[in-house]
Amino acid sequence: MSSPLPNSGAAFDHIADRYDADSTDLLISRWIRERVWSWLTDIFQPGMRVLEIGCGTGEDAVWLAKRGVSVTATDASPHMLAVTQRKAEEAGVSALVTTRQLDLNAATSWDIPSHDGAFSNYGALNCIGTYRDLGAALSRIVRPGGRIGLAVMSPLCVWELLWHTLHRDLRTATRRLSGTSTAHIGGVSFPVYYPTPRRLIREFGSDFRLQHLRGLGVFLPPSDVYAALGKHPALARRLLRLETLTADHFPFNQLADHFWLELRRN
Repeated sequence: MSSPLPNSGAAFDHIADRYDADSTDLLISRWIRERVWSWLTDIFQPGMRVLEIGCGTGEDAVWLAKRGVSVTATDASPHMLAVTQRKAEEAGVSALVTTRQLDLNAATSWDIPSHDGAFSNYGALNCIGTYRDLGAALSRIVRPGGRIGLAVMSPLCVWELLWHTLHRDLRTATRRLSGTSTAHIGGVSFPVYYPTPRRLIREFGSDFRLQHLRGLGVFLPPSDVYAALGKHPALARRLLRLETLTADHFPFNQLADHFWLELRRN
């Protein structure tokens, strides 16, 4: 008998079929993802085998597979995994993409063999509130010298704070500041957590050391503003240039929608 879905998995199961149209395919979303891809290119080389945590509809897994990287694409949502598998088959890379359902809350029970690295994009790690078990699991899974890249929603997003304050929605503007909020997706509610980079590094433990801390969505907005900004492409391109110039540097890497944390396994 299969285990019941965590609420986060059930929520994204409901929206899997429309997720790309609503988010992935939007202009700002593509730019954000291309920035992540530029970092993944540096981390993972053709011939490697990597673990993806929270693959969603498989955009990153298929992109890596097209470049010769073998991906174990995992998610809590069976429907998201089905979309990922279909995309891999349509792209002709199904031999390099293996899908597997995983619950982030059960990392201690993961039975996953050694991989050359791991990554997680677009805030999958925000669905759990503690990271010691995940760090221990990745310490076992990722070979020594392997790298991991994590895109995690930050506790302070200046874009979100200013945008929603200007639109008189103070609840949304300040929802991250307490470290926890509640998401409502597909008719399902689940908690969302906003760790600091320092906390995540500490809970991952001494088997990992920091390589890079970057901002992702400093001058580019969070996802609920993608469509609005996408109607003004000239402005969006200016913001993208500012993003490229600033996002790797303090304090901008602490003020973004997501932070990108790159760690190396000792």
